[in-house]
Amino acid sequence: MNIARRTAATFAPLAGALTLVLAAGIAQPAAASAQPAAADLACPPVLGICAYDVDDNLRVLYDDEADIIPPIVRAANHSDDPWCFYNWFGYGGARQELAPGQVADDFGFVVRAARRGPCD
Repeated sequence: MNIARRTAATFAPLAGALTLVLAAGIAQPAAASAQPAAADLACPPVLGICAYDVDDNLRVLYDDEADIIPPIVRAANHSDDPWCFYNWFGYGGARQELAPGQVADDFGFVVRAARRGPCD
């Protein structure tokens, strides 16, 4: 066997392993980004919050709301500002902030109040 054939035979299995490692590395970040884009939530083009309540009715928020009835369970922030969502009326209890373009498919609680701005 000449040197070219031995070199090719030696590195051929390594090339296949390298391809698998690279493919696994490329696929992993795509799988790790599980959060959908704001466009994935069925929503009209608004500059506000597109939300769905516990009965799956669409609701759009433009201003702060201290008393949301029925409560919201998922939302997409289509505004240019962060919004803070609370599980108690009057901006209390557990809270979660949504940055511009961010989606919450499940807050982990029902939202009973929301206001523009970061969570304090």
